[in-house]
Amino acid sequence: MARRSKKFYVFWSLTGFVALALLFGSLKSGGLKTPLPAPPGTRLATAAEMAGAGCRRQVIPVQLAPGSWLNFDVVGELCSTGELDGKVLQVLVSGSGYGSIYWDFPYQPDTYSYTRAALRAGYATFNFYRLGMGESDHPPGLLLNVDNQAYVLGQIIATLRSTHDYSAVLTVGHSFGSVIAIAHGLTHPDQVAGIVLTGFAHNTNPGFVTAMRTGVDLAAFKGPFAGRLVDPTYLISKPATRGDTFYTRANADPRVIETDELNRQTTAVAEAISASKYFGPQSRGLQVPVLLLLGEDDFVVCGGELNCREHAEAIAHEQAFFSPAACLEVVVLDDTGHDSALHLNAPQNFALMLNWAARRVGTGAGTAPTAPCRPAGKLPA
Repeated sequence: MARRSKKFYVFWSLTGFVALALLFGSLKSGGLKTPLPAPPGTRLATAAEMAGAGCRRQVIPVQLAPGSWLNFDVVGELCSTGELDGKVLQVLVSGSGYGSIYWDFPYQPDTYSYTRAALRAGYATFNFYRLGMGESDHPPGLLLNVDNQAYVLGQIIATLRSTHDYSAVLTVGHSFGSVIAIAHGLTHPDQVAGIVLTGFAHNTNPGFVTAMRTGVDLAAFKGPFAGRLVDPTYLISKPATRGDTFYTRANADPRVIETDELNRQTTAVAEAISASKYFGPQSRGLQVPVLLLLGEDDFVVCGGELNCREHAEAIAHEQAFFSPAACLEVVVLDDTGHDSALHLNAPQNFALMLNWAARRVGTGAGTAPTAPCRPAGKLPA
């Protein structure tokens, strides 16, 4: 065997050092802060600008697994009207490709911001960028999945509860965020008093799977984060694809869709792969009340074996995946696609969610739930 020169070893040593440096850099890739772009002539406003609301930016260090040697920062906004202590805290978990903008939509916010609606109803809210999105850190995309995002959610709630005396915590999920809420509720049942699931059903539309194969780009090379994000395992939806995928256009404002398109966020490859893990019977283990809002036109989860336009069929389908302890309520929304918070009927959908929260969880500040969920056979305390 030929003897290798000193230069050979120096070259590969330097290459290894550079590779390790790049790897460490990607392990602690920081947030990608961007201003909210708006359609021409459109003014955007967040919940922080709502009269009477007090919002504060929170940076919460978390780990992806117990005992991990590396911390990541989650960035979010904690809002309330009046004092936080004694309130029910709603923790808002966004879906794939959506940052905190989904729950605090800045275009015509008095219509489309769920955060504002919850604040007016007396709740506190925490709306955040999940790891891998927006201002929060971006770990390697291959490391992000449902289970460690649920573990992160548990740390977020624990941190928030360590600073204020909330009467209860309610998680509100959308799409992949609903999957995270289910996984979290199974592993941290002591942390939540109720769960709201939107944009979710125990089903995958084969048409959506096909659309996903051609409807995404590598975020490191195309889209608003190209050149700023080095990890090639993050995806982003292609321009002009959200309207047909996530909306019933006849029930949507074109400017909402345009604002949505301008504020696309990333999705980690491993997140998309791991989501189906919770499309089975695991949710029967939930021991807290659950509300599920499902758009009858939801292209993501309706189709194939599930026809959501047959409302009774869709409701019966979902009831099979929950135990009596969940006191499940399912509402199928007319003329509504995947993004139920961003259709013209958003105020009515928010009212359904907040009415359920008041009945099952309460609003805090001494206001008990008007119709608490009790598993069959369990007597009131």
